[in-house]
Amino acid sequence: MIRELSGTRPLSVILKPVPDELLSSWITRHADFYGVPPLTMLRHAIPEATSLWQADTNLRPTAAVHIARLFRSQSSTILAMTTSGFPQSAARLVAPRAIQCCIACSEQNSLRGAATAVQRSWIEGWRITCPVCRQRQQDKKEGASAFTSTLSPFENLWVDAVHGEELIDESLRGASVGGVSPIDIARLLLIRRCPKPSHHQASIRNSTILGAVVQGFDELVAERGLPRPRIARPILPIGLRMALLAGISIVYRAGPTLVSELKRQTLGAHYTRFAAIGAGLYSQHCR
Repeated sequence: MIRELSGTRPLSVILKPVPDELLSSWITRHADFYGVPPLTMLRHAIPEATSLWQADTNLRPTAAVHIARLFRSQSSTILAMTTSGFPQSAARLVAPRAIQCCIACSEQNSLRGAATAVQRSWIEGWRITCPVCRQRQQDKKEGASAFTSTLSPFENLWVDAVHGEELIDESLRGASVGGVSPIDIARLLLIRRCPKPSHHQASIRNSTILGAVVQGFDELVAERGLPRPRIARPILPIGLRMALLAGISIVYRAGPTLVSELKRQTLGAHYTRFAAIGAGLYSQHCR
């Protein structure tokens, strides 16, 4: 039975959001309850809305006020359910749909009567742990890019990987990480090495800077026939993501000496970017 909506007035029944729920997920659950399409539900608050994805990633404060009124909430709460406050550099690390999940939280959501809920962290392509319960995230098994095992070949780097995740989290909260963006480090780690290391097998066409920091990364990508990780879209399966996050941590802790070594294996604009990171880390280490 379709429950009628009352124009732009607050909804009569409000479903409680689960911890860390994504705004589009909360809207969709209300739409299911009231028997209307999700976009129709969103347009009761924002008539000009074109997609729920835009609400998740590019929500204006004024629009948040209108949504908050519809759901009898606070605009700050609505904005916190989105990635709208992230810097532009982080947009490349946000997936258009859930690419991972926390099994423990998913089970808890089902017990709360919100089995279809999607948490914001499930689209955040740098995460390996759940911000709610701190349990390990797992890939959604879609396509050849997902690992068949929940264990990563880089398990020995878990502590470094969690530190890399924390560095990104801190930067997104506006906390200082020494004037060096961990997201910029992540992207530079995925560029091609030049010249190609002589010890690599002929089957490894594309050697990355990350392969110079985390031994075995390039070999694993080649062995599994995975697409070459790209700087333009640095979202990796969790098994490989652990290596990338660990690489961020290793570079951050090693400082300008390691950056100087990596810089010599790049060309052009990337060389300049590594030089800037090295300068930032040098200043931090001096302090």
